[in-house]
Amino acid sequence: MLFTSLPGRYARALFNEGKRAGNLKEILDNFNRLDTFFKKHSSVRKLLTSNCVNATDLDAGWRALGDHLSFCPAFTAFMRQIIHNKRYPIIGKIRYIFRVAVAKHKNMRNVTILSAVELLPEQRARVEKLVDRAFKEKAIIRYEVDERILAGIKIASEEVAVDASALSQLKQLSTYYRDLRTDGNTR
Repeated sequence: MLFTSLPGRYARALFNEGKRAGNLKEILDNFNRLDTFFKKHSSVRKLLTSNCVNATDLDAGWRALGDHLSFCPAFTAFMRQIIHNKRYPIIGKIRYIFRVAVAKHKNMRNVTILSAVELLPEQRARVEKLVDRAFKEKAIIRYEVDERILAGIKIASEEVAVDASALSQLKQLSTYYRDLRTDGNTR
């Protein structure tokens, strides 16, 4: 089902090429290196994803970036095609679907743990035990800090999400009291 969307078709093409070449892990690493680089160099990201730069210069820029970050040839060619087709706005979805496909191929599951602060090692160990019991596949856990959730954690995987954050609970309370007022049950 994931492969039927436009981002899914791009992800499938990259997955098939990575599987054929035996470099799925390297492509995942390339996505991570690109994200890290673009976070540190947002002006380079703007330039290399711009619709205002001519195609020849964009292509040369992506080749140079691929060389600089030691991308595998398939990833560099893929990103050049994404830019040529003006599909960079969907790269996050492509990356997500690609990660899901690789995990399923390896009988693994990608799990993201969001917390308001960095979890301590003992907290991570408790969360990892919970995740291991919840899924039959081996979990690839990625931790992220998101201060907006205030407290608690969110656990998200492909088709499963558990939101035990303070923000979620506050939203539920807000909805509950709004519904009470709407129903005329307030004093």
